[in-house]
Amino acid sequence: MHKKLKIKILLVCLLLFGLILAGAAAGSKADPLVTRGWVDQYVTAEANRLELRLDAVADKLAKTTTVRLWIGREYLEVDGQRRELDAPAYLAANGRTYVPLRALGEAVGASFDWDNTAKKVTYIKEGRRIVLLLGRAVVQVNGQEIAVDGGPEVQNGRVMVPLRVVTENLGFKLKWDNTEKMAELTF
Repeated sequence: MHKKLKIKILLVCLLLFGLILAGAAAGSKADPLVTRGWVDQYVTAEANRLELRLDAVADKLAKTTTVRLWIGREYLEVDGQRRELDAPAYLAANGRTYVPLRALGEAVGASFDWDNTAKKVTYIKEGRRIVLLLGRAVVQVNGQEIAVDGGPEVQNGRVMVPLRVVTENLGFKLKWDNTEKMAELTF
């Protein structure tokens, strides 16, 4: 870079730094580079941008889904609305909570499928694809295999899936209340 240009850039930087330190008011004689109108326009634009971001966050919060289910009960609640289960949730020998695959899919708003030939459960929600194989302690999340401590089981003619494995991989947060033997999911 040419030496004179470097000096000019340095002087402009020093001038701006001096104005900042001096606390010159925008648009004043001490701050000839920035007008009050420009500052007002900038502040308004930034405020509008932040308001849009806050609206987006509020929309996400308004769309929060909460699912509650209890061990041994033949119902669950989705956003406070009671839904009957065709089989109650239970605790398996591995200490995991198992729920009917269809009830879970419907409750969390995921599309789901049971492939009886391949003995495979598939859930899809918002771009996440979860595949579980009957009797295998492996889950595929968007094509990547992950070892887990329990896969789907058949209980009284119903395919039951491990609650935490499915819901956390679909993006839900899970809280367990040991006193009530209740799981609460939020998305």
